[in-house]
Order: sequence, then C-alpha cells, then structure tokens
Amino acid sequence: MAEFLEARNKLEAVARISNLTNSGPETLGPGSKEHKSVLINLAKGLQLNFDESLSKQALGKFILESIGGNWNSDFESVGQTITLKGLNALLRYAATYIEIKGLNFSNSMLGSFEQELNAISKIVVANTPLKMEGRECVEEMRDVEDSNWRQTEWQGFYFEMKIESALTRSIGGGRVKFENTEFDYARNFFWDLKVHSSKTNKGQTSSGLILNDSKAIEQAVNEKGLGFIILSAKPEYDLEFTRWHKHFRGAGDAEPRRVLKSRFTSERIDIFYIPDYDRLEKAKSLYEMSIIKQGKNSNSKPRPTKYQLNIPKARDTDLQVFSYKFN
Repeated sequence: MAEFLEARNKLEAVARISNLTNSGPETLGPGSKEHKSVLINLAKGLQLNFDESLSKQALGKFILESIGGNWNSDFESVGQTITLKGLNALLRYAATYIEIKGLNFSNSMLGSFEQELNAISKIVVANTPLKMEGRECVEEMRDVEDSNWRQTEWQGFYFEMKIESALTRSIGGGRVKFENTEFDYARNFFWDLKVHSSKTNKGQTSSGLILNDSKAIEQAVNEKGLGFIILSAKPEYDLEFTRWHKHFRGAGDAEPRRVLKSRFTSERIDIFYIPDYDRLEKAKSLYEMSIIKQGKNSNSKPRPTKYQLNIPKARDTDLQVFSYKFN
C-alpha cells in the first residue's frame, strides 16, 4: 500500500474523502465548515448501516469507530465542526478499509497523457485567482487549518491549496512523495505546482524558478515523467502588510528585516513536462534547467541540491505543453 499523506488543509481533506468513494465533488461551507454530505456519502460508500439523523460529529465518530479507528476529543470543534485532525483520521482509516475490503470506486476516464493534461489545464485556468490579496489569503489558509498558513511566501502555498483541492475534487488523484519530497498532484502522471514572481522587488525581470530536490525530480522523471504547473504573477510589496503578517503569525512586533509580497496579480499559466531522463539531461545541456546548490541546514550539514527552471529558455520548446495568458 502506498504511503499515506495527510491532507494539509480541510479543502484537500473533503476533496480526498469524497474521491475515495467517487461520490462527487465536495467543498467547504460558510465558516470553512465541512458539509454533512461528506460523511453521509462516505458512510454509504463504505456500506455502513447508519442513521442519517445523527449529528455531524456523531456520524464522524460512528464511521471512524466502525472501520477500526478511535474518536478523540480534538477531532471536534465548536459549532458541530470536525477538525482537520478528525478529517485526516477518517481519510486514513477509510482508505485502508476500502483496500482491505476490496471495494472498487475506480474512475477510468483520463487514461492518456493528452486527456489528463487537457483536464488539468482547464481546471487550473478556471480556479486560479486573478488577484491574491495577502491578508485574505493568509486568513483563509488559517481558517481551513492549512499547515502552511504562517509561511512568509504565502502566495505559493495559497495557489497550491486552491489548485490541488480543485484537481482532486474534479478528477481525483492527490499528492505523492519521492525521496522525502512531496509533489503536489498525481493521477496517472506526476505534477507539481509553482508560483513565479515575474518581477523582483527592484522591478527587474525574473527568469529563474527554483523547483524541487534534484534526486526526487530524477526519480519521478524516471518512473513516468514529471510536469510543472507554473503561475507567473506580478507581485506587490508592502511594509504594513509585512508588519501585519509578522504579528498575525505570532512572530512578534519587532520591525521586519525584509518586506513581504502583499498582493499577486496573475499573468499566465505555463505547464512544462519532462517525459524521461534523456529529456532532463538535454534540458541541462541547453540550460533550460540546471542544478543549484543550497546553503547549509541549522546542523551545518549541506542541503540537497535542487533543480532550477529557466522559464524564458524553456518556453516555446517541446518542454512547454500548455500556456494561457490572463487578460
């Protein structure tokens, strides 16, 4: 059985739970609350005899204990809400239960690369926010219990959260892990989501985009190829937002050392795909991609090398399989 990866936020959790039994797309309601239909559909898919009149928390407890788990108090929150911990427990045990029982909810659509790329590109374009306001995005990530809501590079994690959940909700799939590196989405093929600032804080054009651990990329490419879904956006920087973000994430009120991005305006989506190791080697020889060294960890040990994509060089080559410009 593949390694289980916990959902990083409640959007991802409800999308993956509904995908387990192929019961149709699910999202969150007002106040970032999961709908009761998520649990009802899960119980039906698992073929459990249950009472639909149970409260949402009582139903979650019934499902988890029926499939071998234990319900804990930190799985519940005020207002008949189930926490991310509770949803992840349901996700983990339900996935195991489905495999042990041999239940089949497979969806055979999107078999070819072209079909998957076409579906993914449409979903990405439709769900990419045209403007990302820093305060709103960070508060939304916190409200859905996203594990990355405190990150200073909030824009990349927000884009990942929105697109990853939209893909899983629409066509199934989810995250995958290689060499201790997680890639944001996998269905029949592997994909990772990135945000690229088209300008630096000094207004200069930016061309290089740091990707992932080099060994993880090579392993994924060797197995079945790897795609990168990249949002290029125009950033704005603001000191007041930086101060707010530092206080909001609990890092104190001392004057910030650097100014954070406060707003992102989406410009274009580019999807690049590396089909095999030969094309990866060619990309390096043509300087479309390169391996860069990272600094040292806090224990003074060197960090793993990463790949970097030269976006202008990679555009309009066979690596680029999709492009869309926002108006």
